[in-house]
Amino acid sequence: MGVCVFAASGLNFDVDRYLASSPFKATSVFRKGDVPPMNNPERKSKPESGFVVLVSGDQEVGLVPQLKEAWAFLNEYGAELQAMRKVGVDNMLLDFGMQVTDKIQQVEYFPPELIMALGRLGLGLMFSVVQIPRG
Repeated sequence: MGVCVFAASGLNFDVDRYLASSPFKATSVFRKGDVPPMNNPERKSKPESGFVVLVSGDQEVGLVPQLKEAWAFLNEYGAELQAMRKVGVDNMLLDFGMQVTDKIQQVEYFPPELIMALGRLGLGLMFSVVQIPRG
C-alpha cells in the first residue's frame, strides 16, 4: 500500500485564510502553537502553520501509481505551488509513503523528470516507510 501527500507550512502562514479560497482540500490542518496530542510526549507546540493534502492513496505495492498521480498533481497545481511562497509558505514537500514488505530488498526509483520538477517548484522530497502491525 502506498500513499503520497503534499504538505505546506510556514512560520507566518495564515493557513485558515489561505484554505478558504484555495483549490486544495486539506486532509489535515495544523496551526502555529497547537500541541499535537499523538506521538508528542514532550508536549511541544507546532512552530508553523500548515496543511496536508492527499495526492495518491493506492492499494498497490510500489511507487508507480503514486508517481503518476504526483506528476499529475504537479502539472495541475504548479502555478498555485509557486504562488504559495507569496502568502507565507516556507516549506513544501511531497511525501511518498510505502508499507514495508517481506522482500529482502525493495528498490524504488524516482525519475529525474520528477526530481527536477520538484526542484523547479521548490518542493522537498520525502520517502516514508511504515510497518503496519499484523494480527
